[in-house]
Amino acid sequence: MIRQKSSSHAISGLFVFLLLGIFAVFSTVMVLLGVKAYRSAVERTEAHNSTRISTSYIRSMLRAEDETEIFALETCEGFVGEADGETAVRVETLTLHHDYDGEEYVTRIYVYGGFLREWFTHAEEPFRPDQGEIVCPAEELTAEYSGSLLKVQVAAGGEREEVILALRAAGE
Repeated sequence: MIRQKSSSHAISGLFVFLLLGIFAVFSTVMVLLGVKAYRSAVERTEAHNSTRISTSYIRSMLRAEDETEIFALETCEGFVGEADGETAVRVETLTLHHDYDGEEYVTRIYVYGGFLREWFTHAEEPFRPDQGEIVCPAEELTAEYSGSLLKVQVAAGGEREEVILALRAAGE
């Protein structure tokens, strides 16, 4: 009789150990699935936020400078790299022209190196797209001007967002 009791304890101990092992495996699988879902949600949110931030930024910049003939859609030639190894590049920009105390300045909004950037400088300064202030991640910026409407599209993280602005000063 003593043998039967010890073997039943061994079987019940093995059953408990097996049950804990199955619980641990399923817990690990659930954690891994949760991590994958969380990463996916974060990536989608970051992509959406990038397009939203970029379009809000462009909208506010254009509204703040809503004056006749201040905007230009340009292909700017610039230089990247150090002075001894500069490379010429062409970048599509949305350019805002400013006049401060008789001096002409420009604000260029463009995409370079995976980021939406802003470059504010004297109009005579050479364009250096790699040194612009980073606004947010972006892959592409396109703009089209027709009458008093300015249509700007920004692509980031596989999403594309569009802003259409009716420029108030353009109709004056």
